[in-house]
Amino acid sequence: MKRRISTFFALILGISLLFSLTASANPAIVSYGSTYSHALSAGQGYAYILPNAKTTGTSVKITTNAANTLQLRYYWNYNNTTLDLGTVIVSNNTYNGGSAYYNPGTLITVVERVPGSTTAYPNVAYTISFN
Repeated sequence: MKRRISTFFALILGISLLFSLTASANPAIVSYGSTYSHALSAGQGYAYILPNAKTTGTSVKITTNAANTLQLRYYWNYNNTTLDLGTVIVSNNTYNGGSAYYNPGTLITVVERVPGSTTAYPNVAYTISFN
């Protein structure tokens, strides 16, 4: 029970630290097989939290109307540890990514605007799905 409480506390702490890194990231708990749609303007971000992500592989697909305007920041949380898995710029209208992980945990994907892309594209709509 203590381990479960400390794991939950570490997850909340990690998520709040991630949100402090982004300008205004709204969180959403997501599930496999669902598609989520949003639009982002300058300084906005949206965080997708996938608890119990598959260690055999999780694919992330994002479709947008404007290439090079969105970036994805990936984080992996397990055993009271949050790992920064890196940042990817969505360079095509459709991006397929994801990975397999060694330990069961939570995948956190933060979608943000690419700095400098807001002049040409003030608002960018996208859909994202996890499989």
